[in-house]
Amino acid sequence: MTALGFLVTLYATLITLFGLAWVLFLIGWVNVGGRQIYVVHVIDSVLVALFAVVGDGLAPFRAVDTYHMIYIAHYHHFTWSRRKKEMLPELTDHNDLPAEHAPVSGPRVIDPSDPEKQWEFTVLTPKQQEKLEHHQEKFCKSHSFYKPHETETHHAFPLRLLVAIVVLLDCHSLLQISLGACTWGIYYKHRPFAITTVILCCSITCNATAGLLIWLGDKRTRKTDVLERMNRQELTEEAIKEVERKKQKEKEKESEGESSGADEGRDRERRRISLDAFRPGKNAEKDKEKKQSESAYPS
Repeated sequence: MTALGFLVTLYATLITLFGLAWVLFLIGWVNVGGRQIYVVHVIDSVLVALFAVVGDGLAPFRAVDTYHMIYIAHYHHFTWSRRKKEMLPELTDHNDLPAEHAPVSGPRVIDPSDPEKQWEFTVLTPKQQEKLEHHQEKFCKSHSFYKPHETETHHAFPLRLLVAIVVLLDCHSLLQISLGACTWGIYYKHRPFAITTVILCCSITCNATAGLLIWLGDKRTRKTDVLERMNRQELTEEAIKEVERKKQKEKEKESEGESSGADEGRDRERRRISLDAFRPGKNAEKDKEKKQSESAYPS
């Protein structure tokens, strides 16, 4: 397990345990007498601190993301309105702004089967296009779900979903900050219980809704047929590698069996020769044959 995985697991475990304890003390299943309100306040403070790790800790980064999103949304709307004003054809993908500039010598045909694509060029100035690409690149580094242009596996991410997600995440951070201010700024004996409960519920709802929109946007822009084809290709490659590994193992076993069989044959021959040397009958027959050969051919 990596360090990040351990921290995420620890964070989720603490949230679960303290949330369960907060519910049990709140509904009275666990009772400590006159200190019930104080114990609930302590558990509530710990939960707020745990929620603040994400909500308050990510607030500065989310503010920077909002800054980049404002530029992206501005140039998108500027492109749409200017193309409409100049009576240019609509873009093939409303969310995928072209990055190439218009040709100087007249329209160019990119795809003969689709003549409308000759008008797929940016209406921004070079400086504006550079700014747009800069903010898109920065936002992509912060959020991997955002695709400004069509890729091999995804279409461009919808701008409206992008704006909604960023706004919901900003609301989550703002609600977490206000939750901490109410929890630690108002004495627990005078603090209305409904304030923290409502803020906490709204905060969790914003965060969950943002996650749901990210999932919906990814599902909507995903090229299902391309991903299925890539998955099938990966599975086929893995199957081919597995078959090749099995064949290699079988060849190794066969070569080991042949070498071991030859070694066993040589060992049996050596044992037979060594045993013949100790058999008297065999030695006498050899001596008799030797004498007969010597008498048949006298020197």
